[in-house]
Amino acid sequence: MEKRVNILEKKVALNEHKIGELDTKHMGIDERLTSIEKNLMQIKYSLLGALGLFVLNHEGLLGVLKLM
Repeated sequence: MEKRVNILEKKVALNEHKIGELDTKHMGIDERLTSIEKNLMQIKYSLLGALGLFVLNHEGLLGVLKLM
């Protein structure tokens, strides 16, 4: 009976260790995904700004105001 309890205690300790490692990896992945999301938002708004400048240069300010 004592052997079985010792085996179970070792397995529980091992699983707790693995859970701790996975939590650490999860935090790293979360930080990377947040960084990627920020970069994509910057690209999105840069492209929208470039499109706005293109329209202003192509149509002119008064032409754009007439479109609105």
